Amino acid sequence: MKRSGIVFLALTASSVLMAGTCSRDRVESMEANNSGVEMFRRKMYPQAVRELQRAVAIDGTNEEAHHNLALVHMETENWSGAQQSLQKVISINTEVATYHYQLGTVLQELTQFSEAKQELERAIQLDPNLYKNYFRLAQVLEELDESGTALTNYTKAVEKNPRFLPAYSSLGSLYADLNFLDQAAQVFQAALQVAPEGTEERADICHRLGTVYQEQNKLEEAVAEFRNALNINPAMHDAMFSLGWTYRQMGNRESAKLYLEKFSKTAGSRARADYIKAAQDALLDLAETPQ
Repeated sequence: MKRSGIVFLALTASSVLMAGTCSRDRVESMEANNSGVEMFRRKMYPQAVRELQRAVAIDGTNEEAHHNLALVHMETENWSGAQQSLQKVISINTEVATYHYQLGTVLQELTQFSEAKQELERAIQLDPNLYKNYFRLAQVLEELDESGTALTNYTKAVEKNPRFLPAYSSLGSLYADLNFLDQAAQVFQAALQVAPEGTEERADICHRLGTVYQEQNKLEEAVAEFRNALNINPAMHDAMFSLGWTYRQMGNRESAKLYLEKFSKTAGSRARADYIKAAQDALLDLAETPQ
């Protein structure tokens, strides 16, 4: 999945009832559903879609089959197909928070942000305890330029799950974008209290905190955080660039050249073009300017 990657897909198989306890169509539909689930587990996605479509064609009221079909479409990033299947399953049962959350996610992928907002708000009404609902809603609110409400929902996501690092990252970054640098630093500092040692997630938080310190002109603190990020992930190109740039601001020409050259040599196509140009321009300036 794109974006945050917090939609976990798990198809469910039906318990096929004995003949006589439900209609023959329902039994056949559940059998096709189960076949589709098995195809999905084997990553045979076209076959899974075929079986699940057969299940809902046999019995259009089979909620589980419609939902499973939506999940296969989501796994294969067929967002339009997922939208149709989720809308169908919600028409059968409108009281399941997960259905609305998943439809909100799909609508977000389709850039239908106003509609996504409605579905995610409905998911929160049905289940106010799931942190991922608040996180996803906050992302959508950012797209709708509703920054204040986005801040509130990112904060709620953190409150509901204090170890969910993507919410800290988004909350701190939004504060920084809005130039609330003290609040951004506080969020990233709090994230470091729960980020596991030695992980990519911790390296990312260190880098984000370093950029805030840099904006605050706390250059020594910024260097320390960029170094922390590189100690975890020596190939982290953003941290290489940031560290070299900060050393340049501090007048440490030797260290600035070291990290900007390392960035220029190793970043390649993985780095933003404007960062590569800025590093190259800075290196030319450092080479030409007398010490």
